[in-house]
Amino acid sequence: MSALDGIRVVDFTQVIFGPAATQVLADHGAEVIKIERPGQGDLARAFGPWHNGQSMPFASLNLSKESLVVDLKNSAGLAVVHRLLERADVLVHNFRSGSVMEKLGLDYETLEERYPRLIYAVGSGYGSSGPYVDRNKGGHESMAQALSGASARFLGARGPQRLPFTVADFTGGMLLAQAILLALFARERTGKGQCVETSLLDGMMSMQAWNTSTLLNVGDNGEDDGSGGATHPRGNPLDGAVFQTADGFLMVTALFRPFDVLMADLENVLGVLGLATDARFADLETAKNHRDELREIIEPVFESKRCEEWIPLLEERDILVAPVRSTAEALADPQLEVNKMLVEVDHKQVGLTRHVGTPLRLSGTPAAQVRPAPMLGDDSARVLCANGFSNAEVEALLAEGIIA
Repeated sequence: MSALDGIRVVDFTQVIFGPAATQVLADHGAEVIKIERPGQGDLARAFGPWHNGQSMPFASLNLSKESLVVDLKNSAGLAVVHRLLERADVLVHNFRSGSVMEKLGLDYETLEERYPRLIYAVGSGYGSSGPYVDRNKGGHESMAQALSGASARFLGARGPQRLPFTVADFTGGMLLAQAILLALFARERTGKGQCVETSLLDGMMSMQAWNTSTLLNVGDNGEDDGSGGATHPRGNPLDGAVFQTADGFLMVTALFRPFDVLMADLENVLGVLGLATDARFADLETAKNHRDELREIIEPVFESKRCEEWIPLLEERDILVAPVRSTAEALADPQLEVNKMLVEVDHKQVGLTRHVGTPLRLSGTPAAQVRPAPMLGDDSARVLCANGFSNAEVEALLAEGIIA
């Protein structure tokens, strides 16, 4: 048995933010029914690269889900959704506030009385009200990074830039999944559903809590709060410092000890005589003012050996160190195999594909058996039959083009 066996989710989400949330639910046994548009489906289905006709970006966040194609522009299609909601525990969407769900009559205010036990989950760009909603501003990963201050902290040659990975969408997805689980837990005690919500902007602000509490209470005094490390002009020059070696790059994080002790350890490992007694590096505050000189001393030394030679020498002194890898290289790490992070699924049309699985491991209620991401409409008839529709009803809906 998995933790969410028996939980039924009607999923209107698309692309990354929402599907990341419902992927957590599907991973742990929930029945996640993707409601998709005829002919197109989830917008992510159009994103390459593809493998045997299936989008791999789409597949990555839609494992173990079911695809139901419904024409929601037809009243009969809406009737199908309402019959699903009679048996559903959760409805999830990440449409723009005040748009699709309201026009379809599927907003929370309309559904609350009819389905009092339903958990109604919303992932938005900025929230359900406020100046951005009033302007009908579209939400997106890049907008959340820019508005939250994250991009300003990631500087390129031309100034602030977008972080080269989807941090807002995945953070928002994990937070939305948490909110759904909290609401399901609360329903066990109250018997009532509720509306839960998070936004890309809120998620990006929450993940900067270490920094934001300093700004709100102390202000920006130019000092590093510990989150910048070697990249901050007033950060610890050896916190997340990257050095080139003979065959690649190492990231070194040397913390949690007096700086003079650290210098003694580095002198021993690197063979740089006088490093431990150099007044410029006597303590952390002094070293911050001489960060460039410190790098000039130790950078050439790192270039003299390969990564695999440096790692055991530094780890012997309990200095955190890791090779800087590409994502492709990281996927070959044997630790992922031990953690059972890589899964294989076999689809009758797509064939065998491999993916990164759930990072959550529960001893008593393990994750469900992983199933392949569906092709568009793979499960339409089966889902309806499993949710109280007769074979004759399903055949009629197919014939009329209400489902596909």
